[in-house]
Amino acid sequence: MSGKIKFERVVNMDLYAYLQTKDEMIDKYLKENYGEIPRFRGVRFMKIESPVELGECYDKEFEVFNRYVGQDVIYIHTRCGDCNMGYEDEDSNYVYCGAKDWEEKFSDLFLEHITEDFDSTYCTHYFKAVINDDYEKILKSLSFENRGGTE
Repeated sequence: MSGKIKFERVVNMDLYAYLQTKDEMIDKYLKENYGEIPRFRGVRFMKIESPVELGECYDKEFEVFNRYVGQDVIYIHTRCGDCNMGYEDEDSNYVYCGAKDWEEKFSDLFLEHITEDFDSTYCTHYFKAVINDDYEKILKSLSFENRGGTE
């Protein structure tokens, strides 16, 4: 896939990322390498993503997204944004729902996070991919599906 893709959210949910939560192989990979993800809403494998067109809204989020396109990085979408309270506020979803502790637990893999501008209760976390046989199988499977293949 070449060129830029348009990235749309419906009711502030990354529906493509959400669909990946239903895949058993992906679920197994995530649990084995990133533990229990608090308020998990979706995942993307940045190695096979294409850049997003930067538009009038979400630019900061998509600048971060585009920075990791083509890299061995995992995008994990949660309902753990800072709620415009800051990442240290104990009442924010980020702290209260366990995202801060989760990121610290996997600090050797954690790269960065960004709270959504549109709905600050959502956050996207970026982690280094754990490259193993399962990761390679997932990439192959998703790349095949992205080309319109069926099994």
